[in-house]
Amino acid sequence: MTASHDTSARATLPAPHRLSVRLQKWKQPMLAFVLGQPSVQLLNLLTGFFLLRWLSKEEFAMFGVAFAFQSTVNQLTDLGFSASIVALAGERGQEPAWLGRYLRAAWHYRTRLLGFTLLGAAVAFPLLTWRQDWGAGTKLLLFGAIALAVAGQSWMMYGSALLVHRRLRDYYSPQITGAAVRLGLCAALYFTGLLSAWAVAWLGALVIGWTGWSYRRAARDCVLEPAQSDPEANREMRRYLAPFIPGAIFYALQGQITVGIISVFGSTEQLAEISAVGRLGQLFLFFNAFNAILLEPYFARLPVQLIKRRYVLIVALAAIMGLALSAFGFMFPQPLLWLLGPKYGNLQQAIGWVVVTACITYVANVMWTMHAARRWVYWWVTVTYIIVVVIAQVACAVTMDLSKTMQVIWFGAITALVILGVTIANGIYGISRAQQAGT
Repeated sequence: MTASHDTSARATLPAPHRLSVRLQKWKQPMLAFVLGQPSVQLLNLLTGFFLLRWLSKEEFAMFGVAFAFQSTVNQLTDLGFSASIVALAGERGQEPAWLGRYLRAAWHYRTRLLGFTLLGAAVAFPLLTWRQDWGAGTKLLLFGAIALAVAGQSWMMYGSALLVHRRLRDYYSPQITGAAVRLGLCAALYFTGLLSAWAVAWLGALVIGWTGWSYRRAARDCVLEPAQSDPEANREMRRYLAPFIPGAIFYALQGQITVGIISVFGSTEQLAEISAVGRLGQLFLFFNAFNAILLEPYFARLPVQLIKRRYVLIVALAAIMGLALSAFGFMFPQPLLWLLGPKYGNLQQAIGWVVVTACITYVANVMWTMHAARRWVYWWVTVTYIIVVVIAQVACAVTMDLSKTMQVIWFGAITALVILGVTIANGIYGISRAQQAGT
């Protein structure tokens, strides 16, 4: 039965029965998500906040820079290829051969980009850290962990197949196991006096590789990959991502710009402070995971007549939650400050603004998830995004003292607000086009 026939059949049922069908359909995925995501998040939160206490400020600064740089290199290696699998597979995503052709296409592009990005990273990382007196050996070990993590991240795309088939138990089990092992090993290293920034980075890289390998093994029975990538699938993926790629490159480079600014202009202590308040963003991992795991597949299959109503409802709920959390950050900073530990007690003023920035970014991410699911990716959005963000950041750089932690945090908040404005315009245009085209 096709999706359209299934939708029509359900539409003829009485309202209570339609609701019952929906609840049954979402019961198992929601249960797995509600149990799995908090478990992963709690373990990662514990690891992150224990590291704030276990590592010295200098060691945490090293780890923070390595983590931010790894994130940037990974985004430049992927450029949206992995994330496009669900949207391109669409309603036929549960057909193993159909899903496999897009997985192979994403693998085709990512593996070819990997060599170029790691080569560029090998040049960029020493330049980023040249002012920091961390020793050549330590920097080399940090870069080795970064390279291993980015390579291992390639296998993580097989998680898309598990999400399409709503096999969230298989999706979360490796994450929970890996996070628990990482926390236990970090604790063991701490109590034996062997914990260091490079050791933590290597543990994280090994966990990423093992999780991706587990995904690939679990997805074998729901994905049928061709021996060679399908040229037509490759072209389709290129056409879909072409308007997005320039913005993805720009986003990857400016996404960690606050750490980069402090690396160039600030001290190791300021690097540690920026990295520490960045840990608070982990509090949004549960909601961001909801976007990729449940929201994107749901919105990709939504009938066109429901798009506008559901879009407005979802964005409104995200905005209300963001406003509530922002108010909490300003009114009650102490609980969040306690999470950072006594070494960062001087950051009380920063807490509220960090939460505001995270909330703005979260709302924009919710909107972007729905845009990607419906293929609302346009050249004018990418061009506008790059131009307005550059203008805003240049204006901030000229008027602010970016050697100070608080000024860098305000810089991030202004950038997030500008990005949200462009994302809102993207959503309005996408809904209008969808209603006109009926898709």
